[in-house]
Amino acid sequence: MEWTEKQILETLRLIEASDYDEVKLETENFKLHVRKRGAPAVDPEHAALASPPPPSGPQPIAPTASPSAPSSPSPATEKAAHADEAAPPGVIVIRSPMIGTFYRAPAPHAAPFVETGAGVDANDTVCLIEVMKLFNTIKAGIAGKVVKILAQNATTVKKDEALFWIEPSAM
Repeated sequence: MEWTEKQILETLRLIEASDYDEVKLETENFKLHVRKRGAPAVDPEHAALASPPPPSGPQPIAPTASPSAPSSPSPATEKAAHADEAAPPGVIVIRSPMIGTFYRAPAPHAAPFVETGAGVDANDTVCLIEVMKLFNTIKAGIAGKVVKILAQNATTVKKDEALFWIEPSAM
């Protein structure tokens, strides 16, 4: 496979936005080694394998007390904080487990997996997140009703960005 300039730039953008300090990517006809500024050089023989992204799933909104205020939150952190603040009490937030492109439907002209107001079961797919041509299925993780869809279709989402608000079903 030949890499286009667009694919290389998109890959670099994803790496820059990720939590990884160093990435090595090698295919039959292409090698890419990126180390973020300030990251220490890693000895390949003693390097630990990178841990996989945390499992996707709902996370309840809980107020957190901080002894000191953050110096200056990043725009992404600020955006996520605003989404959390506006969430009604008792709503579960489904967050992105990784950085990638958010898709509401399995194909461009297909119906979305879920709509606002739709009921979902824990194993229902709510979206896809594409990372380097690999599509990751994101499940609701809880039975309930979709209160709000926060991410826009075909846009980049960051790790831990709020994607959906789910109102849990009464047991």
